[in-house]
Amino acid sequence: MSNQIAVGIDLGGTNIVTALITDDGAIVGIDSHRTDSQRGAELVVNGMADAVKELLEKHSVPQDEVVGLGIGTPGPLKLSKGIIHRPANLSGWENVPICQWLQEKTELPVQFENDANAAAYAEHWVGAGKGSGDLVTLTLGTGIGAGAIIGGEILRGHFENAAEFGHTIVELDGRPCTCGQRGCLEQYASPGNIAKYAIEQIRKGSKSSLGPVLKANGAFDSQAIAEAAQAGDSLADTIWDEACRYIALACVNIQHTVNPEVLVLAGGMSKSGDFLLSRVHQHFVAQTWKIFDDAPRIVLSELGGNAGVIGAAGLAWKAHRNGTACMSYASGARSSE
Repeated sequence: MSNQIAVGIDLGGTNIVTALITDDGAIVGIDSHRTDSQRGAELVVNGMADAVKELLEKHSVPQDEVVGLGIGTPGPLKLSKGIIHRPANLSGWENVPICQWLQEKTELPVQFENDANAAAYAEHWVGAGKGSGDLVTLTLGTGIGAGAIIGGEILRGHFENAAEFGHTIVELDGRPCTCGQRGCLEQYASPGNIAKYAIEQIRKGSKSSLGPVLKANGAFDSQAIAEAAQAGDSLADTIWDEACRYIALACVNIQHTVNPEVLVLAGGMSKSGDFLLSRVHQHFVAQTWKIFDDAPRIVLSELGGNAGVIGAAGLAWKAHRNGTACMSYASGARSSE
C-alpha cells in the first residue's frame, strides 16, 4: 500500500459521508454530517469541501498525496457534464454543477457517479462480489437503487441512467410512484414503502403486534416489520413475504436482462440477514425458468452503509490508475486536460 489516498463522498438526502480510502479499499478516516439541503446547493458543496479539508488535516494527509475525489449522488444525473439534474430527495436542487464547484473548491480531480452505481462498484471491487464477473446490486433503502457492473465497467446506457431496476414496473397500473410511473418495484418492496403500507393496514383495522408501536411512536420501520414477522405476527409476515416475492421477481428479470454472476442485496433491509435472503431465494427459485441453470448467486452486502463512499473513492482510484483522473469541469462541460 502506498501513502496515497483517495477521497470519497456519499451525498444523501439526510447525511453526507466523507472518507479517506486506500488503494485496497480500506477506510483511513470517515466522518458524517447533516446535508440540510434546504440551505441551497452551493452552501452544501462548500460544506463538503470544508469536510474534505478537515478530514485530511485530522489524519495528516498532505494535499499532494490525494489522487482524486469521487462523489456518489442521487439521480437523475447528467454524468458527462458533472451535473445533478433534479434529485427527489434534495429539495430545490436542479441542474447543479456539483463537479465544477467541488473541483474549484478542493483543487482535486473529481469523479462523479450515481450513488447506487458507486455502491455496486464497491461491492465488485472489495465487497461481496470481489473476484466475480458481472454484478448487480439492489440497494433496499428509502427507495430501491441499483447498479450494474458489466465487464468491470459501470453500465450507464445511452442516456446515462441505466440499471434503474427500482423503477421497473412489477404491477401494471399499480401504485403511483414518485417518479411519475405506476407499479414500480420500489413501491412494493422498498423498506420505506412496506412500512407505509403496513401502517395503512393497521389504521384500516388490521390486527398486529405493531399496533401499539404505531400508537406510541406514530410510525415504525421495515426492521420492526421483520422482527414482528419473525415473532409470528401474521400481518407483518404477509407484508414481508410479499416484499421478498417482488424482490425475487426483480432478480429473475435482472437474470434474464443482465445475466450477472452475483446479485447483491444491500441497504437497510439487508440488515435482516438470512430472514431476507432465504425468503428472496425461495421465491426466486419458484419464479425463475427451469430450462437452463444460469441463476446469479444472490448474496448480502459485505460493506453495508459504507459501500457508497468506498465506491466513490474507488472510482477516483480507478481513474488515477488509468491516467484519466485529470478532468476539468467548466460551465458544466467536462473535457480532458
